[in-house]
Amino acid sequence: MTLRLIFDLDETLIDSVPSLCAAANVMLGELNRDPVTPQQYKGFVGHGMRQQIIRALTATGGVPDDDVTPYLDRMMEIYSADPISGVTVFPNVINTLNDLSNSGHQMAVCTQKPADQARTILQRLQLMPPITGLTGGETLSVLKPDPAMLHHAAAQLSGDDPILMVGDRDVDAQTAANAGARFVLFSPEGTQPDFHTDGLISDWSQLPALLTTLHAHAA
Repeated sequence: MTLRLIFDLDETLIDSVPSLCAAANVMLGELNRDPVTPQQYKGFVGHGMRQQIIRALTATGGVPDDDVTPYLDRMMEIYSADPISGVTVFPNVINTLNDLSNSGHQMAVCTQKPADQARTILQRLQLMPPITGLTGGETLSVLKPDPAMLHHAAAQLSGDDPILMVGDRDVDAQTAANAGARFVLFSPEGTQPDFHTDGLISDWSQLPALLTTLHAHAA
């Protein structure tokens, strides 16, 4: 059985925290604030760029005048100039995606990141194709975990194959649950989460076998 596979982007297919953190630290430096570490910044991602900046500002002294907009705009200006610098693809992603595509699975990305930035990254890292669909953070008027995000990504793929999402955090799991789709967690550390998953991979090479197992259990 083939699937419509929907992937989160940041910290699922790619490690983009270094580039996001570097851009945020430029903005924070302009405010004469201390930089945050990539490990700190990893905890800021997952709910869109606005929440990232709110969290970065809060962690370093608060949101000036309770208005995040100018700092969000500045962050976007800095990051948009070079969204690819420092970004790496997780091991075995490219080979696995090509193998899945050759097996008949269709693939799209559903991300809180703006679509233009996401598309640039996906194309330059040779992930699009085989990924063909993309729903970004400004594509709709909602963000994950609203199921409309996942449905929009899946609708870009032909047919009515079942939907399965792969992501790295609870917001992705909740998005899949809200859409009535299965969810596989990517956790490089192999840590079991405190939220529901249908499977867990610590390396992308494990995904094809897991999909086979999930199909056998569903049959």
